[in-house]
Amino acid sequence: MKTPIALLTFLAAIGTGHATTLLFADTFDRSDSANIDGSVSGISGTIGSTFTADTVYTQPFVDPANESSGPDGAASNGGGAQISGNRLQLAVGAGTSNAYINHNFTDAAITSAGGMSITLDVPDYGGTARQHGGGFAIGMSQVEADSARDAFNIVDPSMMGAYPGDPYGVTGDPVAPSPPDPNADYIVSDFWIGVRGNESLAWGSNTGNVLGLGQGDLAQKTGTIRVDFFFSDFNAGSTVNYEVFFDGGSVGTGNFQWSENNQNYIGLDGRSGAQVSFDNLSISTIPEPSIALLGGLGLLGLLRRRR
Repeated sequence: MKTPIALLTFLAAIGTGHATTLLFADTFDRSDSANIDGSVSGISGTIGSTFTADTVYTQPFVDPANESSGPDGAASNGGGAQISGNRLQLAVGAGTSNAYINHNFTDAAITSAGGMSITLDVPDYGGTARQHGGGFAIGMSQVEADSARDAFNIVDPSMMGAYPGDPYGVTGDPVAPSPPDPNADYIVSDFWIGVRGNESLAWGSNTGNVLGLGQGDLAQKTGTIRVDFFFSDFNAGSTVNYEVFFDGGSVGTGNFQWSENNQNYIGLDGRSGAQVSFDNLSISTIPEPSIALLGGLGLLGLLRRRR
């Protein structure tokens, strides 16, 4: 039987082992401040090292008084954001907040390596409901990222589908629908993932079902999220294969398609009654795929024969 061209292309893209390149990392090890990128201390990588103070992040939804008099306590106009204790905190106080990196991650180094890997620690947040927690989203245009608001309210655009109000967001059920406006989307990213207060880990796209581990499937509501993404280009309609890890263990595989050409802004989002802490954000070119992913794609035997 002939090997499908798509599988051959995938195998050619991943190669037989290569070193990874750190593109962007942020340990958030800098002085406490409501200005989350007032210093570039803790930021590194081939892309991260090009940033200067006040140019690293854009915050589409944050209390307008966050950096002056502080959050006003009105959830409707966004919560606060800050660096505190060498961590990034979003959704500080009443209301939620988000942020995205000011770079379109469509670099040649990523496609040459066959994909990228993103790791994020979510070490602390308030709340134990499904609508509480934090995570990241990829595959946004800058316009889409700028439009993102509170993930709870499905009449407004959101980076993620992990935290909508009932009855949406339940693992195994469809993602929240887009609002009646045909020019609007509820979920503006191509892939999102978030850990949640009910000890679940949810991920998905802007269509289909909420995927992941359901209520109580995690030992705790905090931990380290990592997703490896495997693909050969950033063309609309191209398939991206992925593998999800939580606290170092593989917990799922799947795929989605890019919705637009060469659009891959990456954002962080969180919901909480108090704050959501983030730490050790890392974006790199992809390592070689695991046996779990190859097995899930039916490629393990092909790769063994190839070697």
